[in-house]
Amino acid sequence: MPRVADRASALRGRVGGLAWLYALVPVPLITDWIENGALPASPRGWLTEVLGGLIIAALVAKVRRDQRALEALARSDGLTGLFNRRSFEAAIELECARARRSGAPLAVVYVDIDHFKGINDRFGHGAGDQVLRQFATAIGATIRAGVDGGYRLGGDEFALLLPASTKEQAEAVVDRIRSFCALHDPRWAVGAFDFSAGIVDFEAGETALALLTRSDAAMYVEKESRRAELG
Repeated sequence: MPRVADRASALRGRVGGLAWLYALVPVPLITDWIENGALPASPRGWLTEVLGGLIIAALVAKVRRDQRALEALARSDGLTGLFNRRSFEAAIELECARARRSGAPLAVVYVDIDHFKGINDRFGHGAGDQVLRQFATAIGATIRAGVDGGYRLGGDEFALLLPASTKEQAEAVVDRIRSFCALHDPRWAVGAFDFSAGIVDFEAGETALALLTRSDAAMYVEKESRRAELG
């Protein structure tokens, strides 16, 4: 994921593409000049032109705000508030490119809630949604604001992008997320809910797809290991 500051910058750039609409502000004045061959001659005429320009400026500002909201909605998960898969796919490409250029570490964590269907069956779909929201809250409370990124990829699958982090540092993040969940919901503490996490770090020259594939595979290895431990 691009860092939050980078995402914000990119979003401002896209919305900034509408800044040209402000060129419409002087249109009433220009139109009047074209039609009459002169600028307004009276204070009342100038007031009319200024008010028209202000109305246009206000409408342009509203259009840009609405565009920002649509951009954010398209990249967010409605249930959890995390970024969605579309955002993740763009973000991991950018972060891998950054890691290749800079040589800085990059860790990726692929997460799957364990036995999520059983959670829905046992506690109801409302409780299942609550588990997803709790997990998203734990992610938001644990990762570094403005640096790391949390995503819901779909269903009970999540991902973390941790720039400038090693695998060991990512493991510590996952431990903190698990502790946060247990602290805020006793069902996590007693093992009713849990998750498996595949933690990998970027290897020189690796593509985003290869990195994601390795993290997904690592998650399944951990999931099978946890099942074996439980018998």
